[in-house]
Amino acid sequence: MTHPAAHSASSTDAGFSLIEIVVSMFILALLSVALLPLLVQGLKQSSQTATIASAIQLANGQLDLARAQASTCTALGSTPAVAVGAASLYRGVPLQVTKIVGACPNPVPTATTPGTVTFTVTVTRTDTSQNLAQLTTRIYVNGG
Repeated sequence: MTHPAAHSASSTDAGFSLIEIVVSMFILALLSVALLPLLVQGLKQSSQTATIASAIQLANGQLDLARAQASTCTALGSTPAVAVGAASLYRGVPLQVTKIVGACPNPVPTATTPGTVTFTVTVTRTDTSQNLAQLTTRIYVNGG
């Protein structure tokens, strides 16, 4: 009986060794650690952008409410503030909406000669006192 010749392991061995795999895992871990600060910075930036977008949304809501409810200078000054949400938190950030109504024009506007009043809305972050959004518009009024 003849037996086939045994093949040499060194001539046909084409796989990865354990050392090569460990070295490649180490290099991958180093790259991951190097890119981790970029990921954290991106998450912080995304959160800050969402907070600013929420503030702008609240300010626009206040402007829309003032435009819809105010036809006189007095009514514009008594426009209620937009609700910020439960316990003054909006998406986890404490926000405060304030409004500033400009002076009524002189002579007092009437139905035949309307005037405009400056209306400014500011949304402030109450924990840091940072102004996140400030919108100013002019609203037509037809009476004092």
